[in-house]
Amino acid sequence: MNKILITGVSGFVGSRIAKALQERYELITPTHRECDITSGEAVEAYVERHRPQAILHLAALSNTGYCEQHPEESMQVNVQGVANIAEAAARYGCKLVWFSSDQVYNGNREQGLLSEEVSVCPENHYGRHKLLAEEEALRRCSDSVALRATWMYDIRREGMPIHNNFVLNIEEALRQHTPIRFATREYRGITWVDEVVRNIPHTLTLPGGVYNFGAENTLNTYDTAVAYLKMMGCDAPDIAVADHERFAAHVRNISISMHKTTEASNGAIQFANTVEGLRRFVEDMNDLR
Repeated sequence: MNKILITGVSGFVGSRIAKALQERYELITPTHRECDITSGEAVEAYVERHRPQAILHLAALSNTGYCEQHPEESMQVNVQGVANIAEAAARYGCKLVWFSSDQVYNGNREQGLLSEEVSVCPENHYGRHKLLAEEEALRRCSDSVALRATWMYDIRREGMPIHNNFVLNIEEALRQHTPIRFATREYRGITWVDEVVRNIPHTLTLPGGVYNFGAENTLNTYDTAVAYLKMMGCDAPDIAVADHERFAAHVRNISISMHKTTEASNGAIQFANTVEGLRRFVEDMNDLR
């Protein structure tokens, strides 16, 4: 697949994926004005005109708080946008890969790493809309691939958009000498975006379906932060504060299992676990200094 349409290239993930793939593939990277994903007619016309062999659909509203406050807009972008892309992909024979989210698991009560086979009951609009989008995409395009991505992090890079993330939040706390609270009742994978970018080409050959996509993690978020601070040579108690009150109703476990994805890709898709990924990130950053 040499000709790939990528939506969302102005975003955190899309910009990095487009940069990494630009010398290996012929990329089509429309702006929102050039291809409004909320319009089925606009999407179909654009795909018909450019005839990509594959579509990486990365455009989305990813701020969970914003989606909670603006559910209709979230529905239009995160559900209808995916459905429109899937409809066009099926009509013109494009392989579709798009980003769902580990937030579909945010209502689950199970412990440990969660597989794609568990029943999910997300508790916020963002998670519910991502789940609905998975169903709509597969109904319209049975060969489509939904990637349940985790929270991602990176450093500031020139010319690249950035958003609040695990690493930058800690960096800011250290800079201001201000403690930061981390939940002890939350378990989630946290992934270096470089690993996401590296694994993306392998997703184009996955069979249609839903796949977890990111770092596994068996530590709670507080212990993850403590581990990271120790890697940086920092005294964790001075910065990381254990928050035992957050997620009081039930432990929030959105930690993913990568077994299905690794097996389906014949071992091509591999992620370090969260702590090992942070260790590699720290080593790479030290090498840059």
